[in-house]
Amino acid sequence: KITSFDSGIDSIIRAPAAGTILTRAVNPGDPVVPLTSYQPGTELATIADMSDLIFKGTVDEIDVGKLHVGLEARIKVGALPSDVVTGKVARIAPQAQQKDGATLFDVEIELDPGQEIVLRAGYSANADLVIREKKDVVTIPERLVTFEDGGKKAFVELPGKNPKDEPRKVEIRTGISDGLNIEVTSGVKKGDQLVQRPPKQIS
Repeated sequence: KITSFDSGIDSIIRAPAAGTILTRAVNPGDPVVPLTSYQPGTELATIADMSDLIFKGTVDEIDVGKLHVGLEARIKVGALPSDVVTGKVARIAPQAQQKDGATLFDVEIELDPGQEIVLRAGYSANADLVIREKKDVVTIPERLVTFEDGGKKAFVELPGKNPKDEPRKVEIRTGISDGLNIEVTSGVKKGDQLVQRPPKQIS
């Protein structure tokens, strides 16, 4: 509510939507002008609906082709390390932007409603986008796998029956990978011990 001291008339300015005031641009006594076709008007405050926040981030051009609207996301907020916020991809920018020599696409994620986590506008966060997911599977470090025949065959080494025996080479079938660990569908089972060769010396 704004009071005109000359006329004593109160002017009530209503926000276009309900929400929480994030910033106040004017102080009591500051002059304000209305929006007209000749002037932009004075911005009084920034208001947001805190129950309907959006995550905004970027994804590299190498990975953007794997994404689509509706993809599930798990968001880790820096200020809330023990909590996970879930959501779905709502928008993938059609045009890239250049930043620090990288080609990036803007991505927006709508948060799932009903989550009992107090969020504040401006939090920094990282999002994991779930492209493929399997649960209760056997995984091994991908560095232990040797691929042959153009990647069609995969092998690991198991210790020999005796400590002095050479390791046994076993063919395995692999599933999905996250770049560090890879799923094994057959060839070894949970609890098997694998041989890790020392890294080769660079001459």
